[in-house]
Amino acid sequence: MTALFRSTQDALIFAFRFSGQSYDRPAVNRMAASTVGSGNGLAGLDGAAQAGMVRAEVAALGRLFEAVLVARFAPRSSPCQCGAACCARERANSEWVNAVAYLADEMRTTALAGCLTTGLLRRDYVVRYFTAKDARESVGAIADRYGVDRRTAGAHAGKVARFLGDSPDGAEEHAMAAIDERLREYGVVP
Repeated sequence: MTALFRSTQDALIFAFRFSGQSYDRPAVNRMAASTVGSGNGLAGLDGAAQAGMVRAEVAALGRLFEAVLVARFAPRSSPCQCGAACCARERANSEWVNAVAYLADEMRTTALAGCLTTGLLRRDYVVRYFTAKDARESVGAIADRYGVDRRTAGAHAGKVARFLGDSPDGAEEHAMAAIDERLREYGVVP
């Protein structure tokens, strides 16, 4: 049996970015153009089924690991074609927003237990962790926005980063190991 994806990361990217608006092509079109697709035969309903299977395995890991993987791999926004005057042609991905909100609340009782923080401040620490280093908002800017001492904000952001993954024992490392094991078991990745 040949694995569908080269790596667990590829499988997760595919699953979280597979469009819910994709529909299977008619059988005549599939027969006439058998090479159309991603190269793995994952177009239309085949792609939806594979994305659903990967996402079901992610959900089976439990809420914390699922939230970590959603925050890492799901798009933060999607195109919006509503045409309203207030539209920025993009809307927030509610799945990503909910995962970040869950993680921010989780930080209250784990990494930042005993620390005085607001939900918005914890949310910004979580968003900062999941943002590429070259695009991250500085801890100083976050501190200034909430009127928090910069050293305190730095210490809090560091605790959140360590809990989520800036350590060998971080939640992201455990989540990736767990989903990797599950996807290997099913032959989705080598």
